[in-house]
Amino acid sequence: MVDAITEFVVGKIGNYLIEEASMLIGVKDDLEELKTELRCIHGYLKDVEAREREDEASKEWSKLVLDFAYDVEDVLDTYHLKLDERSQRRGLRRLTNKIGRKMDAYNIVDDIKILKRRILDITRKRETYGIGGLKEPQGGGTTSSLRVRQLRRARSVDQEEVVVGLEDDAKILLEKLLDYEEKNRFIISIFGMGGLGKTALARKLYNSGDVKERFKYRAWTYVSQEYKTGDILMRIIRSLGMTFGEELEKIRKFAEEELEVYLHGLLEGKKYLVVVDDIWEREAWESLKRALPCNHEGSRVIITTRIKAVAEGVDGRFYAHKLRFLTFEESWELFEQRAFRNIQRKDEDLLKTGKEMVQKCRGLPLCIVVLAGLLSRKTPSEWNDVCNSLWRHLKDDSIHISTVFDLSFKDLRHESKLCFLYLSIFPEDYEIDREKLIHLLVAEGFIQGNEEETMEDVARSYIEELIDRSLLEAVRRKRRKVMSCRIHDLLRDVAIKKSKELNFVNVYNDHLAQHSSTTCRREVVHHLIRRYSSEKYKNKRTRSFLYFGKSGFLVGRDSETMKIGRDSETMKLLRVLHLGGLRFHFASNGNLIHLRYLGIHGYYFSYYLAFISKLRFLQTLDASSDASGHIISETVDLRKLTSLRHVIGKFFGELLIGDAANLQTLRSISSDSWNKLKHELLINLRDLEIYEYSTSEERRVPVSWASLTKLRNLRVLKLRAKCGVYLWLESEEAVRSMDVISPSLESVTLVGITFEEDPMPFFQKMPRLEGLILENCHYSGGKMSVSEQGFGRLRKLCFFMESLDELQIEEEAMPHLIELLIISKELEKLKLIIPNRLRACMR
Repeated sequence: MVDAITEFVVGKIGNYLIEEASMLIGVKDDLEELKTELRCIHGYLKDVEAREREDEASKEWSKLVLDFAYDVEDVLDTYHLKLDERSQRRGLRRLTNKIGRKMDAYNIVDDIKILKRRILDITRKRETYGIGGLKEPQGGGTTSSLRVRQLRRARSVDQEEVVVGLEDDAKILLEKLLDYEEKNRFIISIFGMGGLGKTALARKLYNSGDVKERFKYRAWTYVSQEYKTGDILMRIIRSLGMTFGEELEKIRKFAEEELEVYLHGLLEGKKYLVVVDDIWEREAWESLKRALPCNHEGSRVIITTRIKAVAEGVDGRFYAHKLRFLTFEESWELFEQRAFRNIQRKDEDLLKTGKEMVQKCRGLPLCIVVLAGLLSRKTPSEWNDVCNSLWRHLKDDSIHISTVFDLSFKDLRHESKLCFLYLSIFPEDYEIDREKLIHLLVAEGFIQGNEEETMEDVARSYIEELIDRSLLEAVRRKRRKVMSCRIHDLLRDVAIKKSKELNFVNVYNDHLAQHSSTTCRREVVHHLIRRYSSEKYKNKRTRSFLYFGKSGFLVGRDSETMKIGRDSETMKLLRVLHLGGLRFHFASNGNLIHLRYLGIHGYYFSYYLAFISKLRFLQTLDASSDASGHIISETVDLRKLTSLRHVIGKFFGELLIGDAANLQTLRSISSDSWNKLKHELLINLRDLEIYEYSTSEERRVPVSWASLTKLRNLRVLKLRAKCGVYLWLESEEAVRSMDVISPSLESVTLVGITFEEDPMPFFQKMPRLEGLILENCHYSGGKMSVSEQGFGRLRKLCFFMESLDELQIEEEAMPHLIELLIISKELEKLKLIIPNRLRACMR
């Protein structure tokens, strides 16, 4: 585990030697020496951690290395901070820079000399106590590892979620869900031990086509051990998709009893399905049931729990279904699907070894899939090594999930280890947005790009590797890509345990911190901020602060609001500040030059404008923490932030962006601000949302597709308008003459857009387009048509149009379409001329 941290710090030293070479002349050789020594120690660590059992001497020595690595990082970042502070001085204070820079140079020389003595002492201890072997650091070829990552990525996104061994269970429960005779609210409880697949079975039922057709109103929520009824009710309300915008913002302020009444009103008289995942206490159901009407519409509730008493303790009509372990045949089928993906030839010895290991998993699906994920990365000759290692750790003649995980974790690259450990920041059962996780990992400095891939692409490959190994679960997919994921409770417990051992993350929940530390680099709060002591901010080594609790103010011990800035030396080394719905008060516009990620509530955005404009090295500005998307009406000046990669929020006022060569995400910007940008400079923009908020016809600004054709790497485009913004398409000569339009676009969503001509001939020329959604769009022509060669890759086509009279699709068009959705107030009057094969895709 420590090897992941040391490898990260070695890389950081290397980056400093390249980026700050002119500033580090006096200590360059010493830093090179530190890097070399730490690299050698890294090799010894890999040897130590490869052992079946670490002795106490090895554990203590590893802790010394860990503390040393963290301190090296502190020295480098602090020196960089002082250099930058001096470079920003003006007037008379600038005259002191020369003397100050010499003092800083002397200080870092002293610091590095101390570090050199420490690392020599660490090496001496290793030799004295005979720790580790003499293996040199093992380096993998970047070309081959890149190729493997690309193969993993291509496979994981195409892989469909399959539930093995639960077919009979699913059939029984589906009959209960669709029972037309049962008119009362009926509860289905699925119970069994962790890792049996309760959530997977519930999700299979929830996403069933028959269930979707039967229940127009569906919602999914989770409970977990540390639940708040108000949060659960809010998740159900959001999941139903019946409440939006200002109304959603209004009910966020409701008390628990008011939310109960509101949800009850939403569902009264409706046939609904609500899944309540992972209940631990009967009281949790008691607090929810009042909000779910006992009507006679045939509504259903599905509960998953590990506890039989909870499953059978619900009142009213219910059916409790105990989930069993898999049979050996089912276990082997599940194992085969995942373990043999990279093995062309399966000989008898390999099959025998595999079956012996599967037999010892005792039918626990989670154990089987993690084992299969590990072995899928191994050659046949290495299977015996894994088997022998498992045999040495058998408990009650069976393989435990913790043992399989340890082997799988040791097999990860150090970057993937850091990604997995970072999952411990999220609350239990939290649905993790993949892109947000990627932005955080990049901001933390865990990810290095290369000539062929951006840092974000590399991070995606690590996340997909964890999914491929079944260490992380894909929850939502879109266009065959993972959009969100979740870590299983049992694996999250392991991540927390290892993070504690590494002093990697310190999480504060509703009770106590998971471990006490005054030197931990990452502080995470999962509860109301008033229960969190501001004394924690006296930790000058903090690199990340992340808040996942409710909205509120950060309260200090001796004042109303916690202050960060020039008045305090705390948090100056911050790289990540994720505030969610929390408002900070900054004592000054402190020089947080290391800050790479800022996540804030849009409602509080105006308080931070001056502060944000000085964050010169910020990579991600995310003002979307508020799910309702608060509109930011002020002018936002980001022209000095030349390192920006992702800008996310609802910017109604003017948004000023300067050198944006690194910008990949821009969501969302008004059409007026968009038309003022230099589009030819946005060479790396991949995800763009233009949102025209104004309802005033005088203020609405048309959007020209010519401005979008310059974005050669654009993959996702959303144009949203409250009413009638014009989108100019082929009428422009520059666009009409192009054989290929927007070659990288994969998804286009248009809301409230007005067309002056049929847009289908235009969009069908896009070679990579997989999804097209037209919602509340206006076209007076009456007829849209798609030619035989149109939409070669399109998989999803959705129309929500009132004025459409006729839709014609030629026989050979859209060969890969799997979903065709047409919604119209006068659907019976709409003339559809489409191939029969596409009618099967309609819903």
